[in-house]
Amino acid sequence: MPAPVSPPLVPKTMRAAVFDVMAPHGVRIAERPRPSRAVAKGCCGRGAVVCAVRACGVNPVDAKYVIGDKLPESWMAWAARRVQGSTPGFDFSGEVLNAPPGSGLEAGDAVFGFGVDPASLAKRKLRGSFAEVVAAPLDQVAKKPATLSHIEAAALPLVGTTALQALREHGVAAGQRVLVVGASGGVGHVGVQVARAAGASVVGVCSGSNADFVTKCGADVVVDYRDADHIDQIAAAGPYDIVLDCVSSAAAVDRAHSYLDRVLASGCVKTRQDGADAHNYVVFGGTTGQWLKAAVKRFTCLNLFKRGFELFWIKMPRSAPFLAELAAWADQGRLRPTVNTVHAFDDAGVQAAFEALRGRRTAGKIVMDLERGAKDK
Repeated sequence: MPAPVSPPLVPKTMRAAVFDVMAPHGVRIAERPRPSRAVAKGCCGRGAVVCAVRACGVNPVDAKYVIGDKLPESWMAWAARRVQGSTPGFDFSGEVLNAPPGSGLEAGDAVFGFGVDPASLAKRKLRGSFAEVVAAPLDQVAKKPATLSHIEAAALPLVGTTALQALREHGVAAGQRVLVVGASGGVGHVGVQVARAAGASVVGVCSGSNADFVTKCGADVVVDYRDADHIDQIAAAGPYDIVLDCVSSAAAVDRAHSYLDRVLASGCVKTRQDGADAHNYVVFGGTTGQWLKAAVKRFTCLNLFKRGFELFWIKMPRSAPFLAELAAWADQGRLRPTVNTVHAFDDAGVQAAFEALRGRRTAGKIVMDLERGAKDK
């Protein structure tokens, strides 16, 4: 009688990126414990699915140490120390290794979504998506679009969900006019496509060198922000029902553009006829005080922002329906994220990704290919 065949041994460790103040650009690859099924059962109290990561999208929030974008620029060094040893990353695309019964997922399913709940950073080191295996909250994952590769799908979760939630919350509808400032960036180029998929017409603001790219994303009009009269051009192309300002933030280089004050002063953003405040000039970055107001709105639904304006904060928990909607649009040919650069999952790759994002000149998204990194190690 032949001897029984033992099941293959599952590695106890994996490669993961970690924040490290001593490493170039504050990040490096290290060996970390591999998530187990037991860890997944207790993840965030909402159930989790263990996934092999094939690709992970890199976002500015990752390069800003997760919390640095919500603090004064002078606090960035403190933010780096606060997340020391954590694994960065939210976006991922990969395959299910273990899923809870009744979840609708099973081993081998291709999925994409958010590998971690950012609120977990309050309790422990972040276990983000820049890793070979993640235990992702079940309500933050959906089936991967069949028409997208893992590289493309990994570029979509944060930017797509941000744009969709912001537009949906502010009542985007067919026939409306949407202004997207920073239309060639991560959130911007997907925001153009999401607004078009909802039936709105779009005016995009970007550099002239990216005008063709933004037009291909679906913008009806593109304004070059380097033109001296670009605010006049923006106003002439309006009026706008919703503005998605993907540029304005607390950073000095962004404040110098003064889009919020100048666009609102031009009178091209609509107000509601019933007199209610639509808060329809939406930004995705701001001062610490504005982030606190966004937190109040997120947890209490009380909007403390000044008239006509608000900072929008993505809601990753329970985002699975939004991810599924984005996937459906992708499979229908109505949405496709653009990947600017793909890096191998190694020290040089993750450090180059952070360097590029801090340079603030990337059109589309940056993605890390974990399969490339695995072959090269």
